[in-house]
Amino acid sequence: MKKQNPVVVKSNLRKICLYARVSTEDQNVEQQIKYLKEWANKNNFTVVKTVKDIESGLIPLVQRKRFSRLLEFAMNNGLDVCIYNLDRLTRNWEDVVFIEKHFRDHWEYSKLISTGDEINLSNANGRFMFRVRMAVCCLMPEDMREKQIIGIERARLEGKYKGRKPGSKNKNRARSKSHS
Repeated sequence: MKKQNPVVVKSNLRKICLYARVSTEDQNVEQQIKYLKEWANKNNFTVVKTVKDIESGLIPLVQRKRFSRLLEFAMNNGLDVCIYNLDRLTRNWEDVVFIEKHFRDHWEYSKLISTGDEINLSNANGRFMFRVRMAVCCLMPEDMREKQIIGIERARLEGKYKGRKPGSKNKNRARSKSHS
């Protein structure tokens, strides 16, 4: 991303961008947006931009075009980015390192805000807590996949597992293997 001098926002109401993500079309991103807007209003923020993403948390952030454009917009305009919960960002450790570096480098004028977690990347303890919380987010899909493999093997040995249905596709399978 290009580094530009941010526009300093001077107002009684702080200005933020909202980012909401769900993994599949079957999930409802609107409930996150509604909650984020209510949270912003209660906490005296003015919402400048809202971004909705329907992408797996295993897809690298740099491949999520909407998120990349949001980060650049927020950085260039000196705005904070607000999310419902940290797991809405990513479940990929390489992305955690990217996010921490990005916001740490721009913390003076562009912060990451989670309605579910207190984030402070300006000091060692805050970064440690962020890393611990994000490690838990990254652990969940890896742990589920390991349990799934054990269950599939057991079912296969019992003659109950026949594999995926013919013609079924999991477009994230190859990606999730490379990022787990």
